Amino acid sequence: MTKRILVSNIMMLNERPRFEAEIRARGWEPVFPDVDQFLSEEACLGFAGQFDGWLAGDDRITRAVLEAHLPRLKGIAKWGTGLDSIDLAAAAELGIPVKNSPAAFSEAVAEVAIGYMLMLTRSLLAIDQGVRAGEWPKPRGLGLFGRTLGLIGYGAIGQGIARRARGCGMTIIAHDPPLAAARPDMEGVTFMDVDALMAEADVVALACNLTAENRHIINAARLALMKPEAIVVNVGRGPLVDEPALIAALQAGQIAGAGLDVFEEEPLPMTSPLRSLPNVVLGSHNANNLHSAVEHVHANTLANLDGILAD
Repeated sequence: MTKRILVSNIMMLNERPRFEAEIRARGWEPVFPDVDQFLSEEACLGFAGQFDGWLAGDDRITRAVLEAHLPRLKGIAKWGTGLDSIDLAAAAELGIPVKNSPAAFSEAVAEVAIGYMLMLTRSLLAIDQGVRAGEWPKPRGLGLFGRTLGLIGYGAIGQGIARRARGCGMTIIAHDPPLAAARPDMEGVTFMDVDALMAEADVVALACNLTAENRHIINAARLALMKPEAIVVNVGRGPLVDEPALIAALQAGQIAGAGLDVFEEEPLPMTSPLRSLPNVVLGSHNANNLHSAVEHVHANTLANLDGILAD
């Protein structure tokens, strides 16, 4: 019987003719649902029992979803690196392999993080907008040289940001308890607890995975620890930041600015106050969208599913 494949990740859906051909060339039958950003749990349950393999995006793949898709589902190839939308414990218990592309976007995301830092600390976006409006603004910037970067998460992305930041003359501090325990004397970085980092850093950059423990790791209490000239950059996951608390801190001038590639709700609602704040640079969860990195993940995701269905 021909294997049926659910293709729900946005990146392959955006190139449907290409991937329909590639999947059919493998002898599989692809199905491309309508997806906004990801499939809800309810939508996932609607496909139960219909597929042998899943080329997933950030779909809400809960225990209930996994159980409903058995016994037909043989495994999931997740497009990208993040696995926080999948109940991995349930998948392991139920014997459903889940494969991703670890560290595939570390360089791509690190570049964008530095971009946000420069835009904010040198007012590049404000200058661009002013010139377009017929003005000739000359705001005085703080820049990056001689300042301290605090990284929450010091894995592949965090270390990629740090390499670039050192080239800008920054001092690196980081909060990453597992890595700090394993390599406390790691060269070029000083590990510390998150509250100390928030108080010391001129730039706080989030580059960690989302877990139950670090949800809203940036909250009102921790924002209150920051210097008034400091900024927050989030290239991790939206729920790492308590968004209402961040908005309040920005509106009050408690911190100087924020560069946000990710949000608690995506796409960012039209009603979000973040849209009207002049000290915010907004992204579209696009930091990973570097051509070379995307092509690598396309190939690796298909190879992962090849391996799953061949077993």
